[in-house]
Amino acid sequence: MTTHKKKLIIGVFLLLLLISIPLTIALLSQQQETRGRAAGSTTLSFEPASTAGNPIQKSVGETIPLDIMVNPGTNLVTFVRFQVTYDPTKVQLATTNPFSINSSIFSIVEGPVTTAGSLAASVSIGSDPTKAIQKITKVGTLNFTAIGPTNGTPTTVTYGALTQALSAGQNDQASQNVLSTTTPANIVIGGTASPSAAVGDGTTLSFTLLLHGIGSAGDNPNPTGNTLSNKNPLHPQRNLAVQVFDTNNQIVASASAPVTFDSATGTFIGKVGLGKTFPAGSYNIKIKTDRYLRRLVPGFQQLKSLQENILPQTQMVAGDTNGDNFLNVIDYNALLDCGYGFLNPRPIADANSVFNKPSCQIHTPADNVDIDDNGIVNNFDYNLFLRELSVQNGD
Repeated sequence: MTTHKKKLIIGVFLLLLLISIPLTIALLSQQQETRGRAAGSTTLSFEPASTAGNPIQKSVGETIPLDIMVNPGTNLVTFVRFQVTYDPTKVQLATTNPFSINSSIFSIVEGPVTTAGSLAASVSIGSDPTKAIQKITKVGTLNFTAIGPTNGTPTTVTYGALTQALSAGQNDQASQNVLSTTTPANIVIGGTASPSAAVGDGTTLSFTLLLHGIGSAGDNPNPTGNTLSNKNPLHPQRNLAVQVFDTNNQIVASASAPVTFDSATGTFIGKVGLGKTFPAGSYNIKIKTDRYLRRLVPGFQQLKSLQENILPQTQMVAGDTNGDNFLNVIDYNALLDCGYGFLNPRPIADANSVFNKPSCQIHTPADNVDIDDNGIVNNFDYNLFLRELSVQNGD
């Protein structure tokens, strides 16, 4: 073999070697990366299980408990952040206990935080990594009530974009979201809406409310001063009690319905049905919701039968912490017992806050002491209460 041919063969060999080495390194690196970051296999679902073809069947007025279930798959789940979204015209979260945690397994890290049509919370297994979730486990229970018929088409409760699961698995990473899929709940609500929810079926009343201290509402001394009002209330859905009086001041109808915070307008809006036989005429209408005095909707209302009656925007006076329809020393004492004057008041979600001490919890419901509904009882609640005292009695 000539020297020239030998040099040519050696050159080709070296060239192939130079090409193969980076390729081999890349393949090994890819394999190592695959082993170092396993694919997430955790799933979140609801129980009872449902599909669009086999939905949960409920009637208007019935409760709908939904268990949040985590299936860790091959992961070792230590932390779950969930956000659930729903149609607030079809289902309503319980106002006193919207979410109950499975406290034997999890503890709440943050929340629950509710907004119009959603609830979010973070839970963890605590400080013991040996308690990581390795089998299908209940995180907790969402407590809904059916308020509006779905006419045969399921309404859904789904997991939102904030939902996340973390794992202590050997092949997982600390900041890796191991959540792979989520499964919604499908609910068909039958029957007709009760008087508290009937809309478009008979005579209805349509409300727009300004709740002092929240959204676009100011307070008694400064009704339009709203720039510092709470724009993100913890309870964006409230129950509104409605009384209808005739010209002889006799109650002729009463009903209740949810009103929901509209972040675009900063008001609470909702509708109440009075049924198909309610007679047309001139009426006084009084309304009440938690934390607020009962108020008379301005003016006599000329109601039309079998139609939607849009009522004037109504201002609601804050500070009625115990629901007795008065602003007085009892409400002030509730603020004092719940720590309004502390230099560094802790949020009500903090187990060590004054709010969670027996001296505050004797006030029922204690949530009402957070007058501006921002998650902390402090000097702002106290000052709002004082500014509202020019109106001490409800209508």
